[in-house]
This record gives sequence, C-alpha cells and structure tokens, in this order.
Amino acid sequence: MSTEVQQILTAVRALTSKERQELAMALEQEALVSPVQPNLDLILAVRGKYAHVPTSSDAFMARKHEDLASEN
Repeated sequence: MSTEVQQILTAVRALTSKERQELAMALEQEALVSPVQPNLDLILAVRGKYAHVPTSSDAFMARKHEDLASEN
C-alpha cells in the first residue's frame, strides 16, 4: 500500500462519524459525476491489433448466414 493511501486512511480514521458520512457521500457523488474513463491507449492498441482484418462483423455474419442457408 502506498504511503499516500496510508496517510489518507490515517486521516479518515481520525474523522468523526458525521465527517465520515459526509466523506462517503462526497466520494459517492464524485464517482457519479466522474465515471472512470476507459483506457484510451488500450482501446487504440486493440483496435490497431485487428486493423488488418479485412471484414466487418456484419459482413462476417452475412457470410455465415449464407453458409447456413446453402447447407440446408
């Protein structure tokens, strides 16, 4: 656990019950207002990894439907 987190926990433990409730509400509100953003670098890396694939998922599904129709 990092030193910063340990310092925060020490400070939280020193709060009164009312102050802890206020902190909990503030943290909850912060989470609602600022949702975690996806890691853009990871998204771009994955998208780049499959950039060479010559077909879209819609085209793939269309071919599979054609394959199934021709088998019947």
